[in-house]
Amino acid sequence: MSSILYTIGTALNRAHDNDVPVQVLVEGQWLSGRVAAVDGHGLVLHSDELEHSVIRVENVAAVRVFSEAPQRTPIPKEATPMGPRPMAFAAAAAAGA
Repeated sequence: MSSILYTIGTALNRAHDNDVPVQVLVEGQWLSGRVAAVDGHGLVLHSDELEHSVIRVENVAAVRVFSEAPQRTPIPKEATPMGPRPMAFAAAAAAGA
């Protein structure tokens, strides 16, 4: 099984690469726009209103990316946290108990 570390920086870089709009939460305020530039220290977010914001990446608490999540894989029905349902439980549920 492999894992990917998906960070705020990763989300901002992917949004920049794909020209996807984002919202970033900075000190309780959501700022909207497209990522014009991002590095390990700062973020330039531009809006359609001919303005831009320069934000310290360390001050971004959350990112909303307006696209589908990367590598989204559906979880099969039979893969539940508790495993398959025991037969006694399934029989009781079918009987309305």
